[in-house]
Amino acid sequence: MVSSTNEVKRRRTWGSGILAAGQYASANILLLLGAVSLLVGGWMPFVVILLIMVFGSFADELSGEDLDRLGDGARTFYNANLYLALPLMCLLAVLLAVYARNTAVADHTLQTVGAVWVVGYLFALVGATVGHELTHRQGWIPQAAAHVLLGFTFNTSFVIYHVHVHHRRVGSYDEASTARRGERLFPFLVRAVYGQYAQAASVEAERLRRKGLPVWSRHNKFIQALAAPLAIVAVVTLIGGAYALLLFVLAALLGRFFHELINYVQHYGIVRAENAPIRPRHSWDCYHRLSNVLHYNLPRHSDHHMFATKPFWRLDTSENVPMLPYGYQTMATFALVFPLWRYIMRPLLADWDRRFASDAELEIMRSRGWEVAERPAGDRPITG
Repeated sequence: MVSSTNEVKRRRTWGSGILAAGQYASANILLLLGAVSLLVGGWMPFVVILLIMVFGSFADELSGEDLDRLGDGARTFYNANLYLALPLMCLLAVLLAVYARNTAVADHTLQTVGAVWVVGYLFALVGATVGHELTHRQGWIPQAAAHVLLGFTFNTSFVIYHVHVHHRRVGSYDEASTARRGERLFPFLVRAVYGQYAQAASVEAERLRRKGLPVWSRHNKFIQALAAPLAIVAVVTLIGGAYALLLFVLAALLGRFFHELINYVQHYGIVRAENAPIRPRHSWDCYHRLSNVLHYNLPRHSDHHMFATKPFWRLDTSENVPMLPYGYQTMATFALVFPLWRYIMRPLLADWDRRFASDAELEIMRSRGWEVAERPAGDRPITG
């Protein structure tokens, strides 16, 4: 049965006041918890990652939906919380380097896996999410912070790609971060990572050509963006040597994997006709409380695509939009097992076809040979 906003228990008790603002410190608290786990060592990183991923998923499903917009009352706190993520991410990387320096390569292999796992997961959960939020802001300070935060997952070209490609072409066949209907996760990862780098470089090259500037020059923002990850790699290597570099690279790649896993979920199987306006129906929304708290309301994704420069605390929920039945972490876990993912998404996509897809979008899917649910005669789609 397809989930809707009326089928999940909604709780509005934290809609205002200190609790409403304070809950958005949760992501930074997890960064501190990850840092402590590296200091303690042993099996503690495994304990922390299991706490976040397993307990967090159950807590998210039990927390109900949050439908309130926060407003500007705690704006200073929200912004401070975003920028606090930057030194905490740097601390996490430094502690990973120290951990590597103090750990023999052949010793405690499984424990080291836990350390890399918790760091990589937090690089994605906090670094990529806050980096995304700051990418949409003007000024050199948020842009510089976004570059550093995204540098922890080797994804600084995101600053170019996300604004100039994803937000303009989401749902189209050639948009690298839109998962196609029936596309498995790992082929998507290859296409998404390569496509985002290639299209970001192309966008920047075209910008420079319009200005009459050479592509291979100091003016190239794609090349400039390499400074942040290179600087991070250099510091980590200076602190912990080659082994620290290895662990950091593994954590960064794991973080990029988790980031693209969320990308896979956000628009999976949704189609937008060429040159058609982007509407709320072109994103999957999720209003689970913990998903929104940890991802700074990014799961209110349809409103983000309609108003990309809105700060996270102003993002709204919407009626009559495509909805995910579970929280982000749970949906991401399902996406790892494609038969299970397909089983869950098939009725949701059928509902999207019948209720949201335009006639042109249905025809596009038929022309590609994709599974399409036919709309009952006389029904009109919700085109908002």
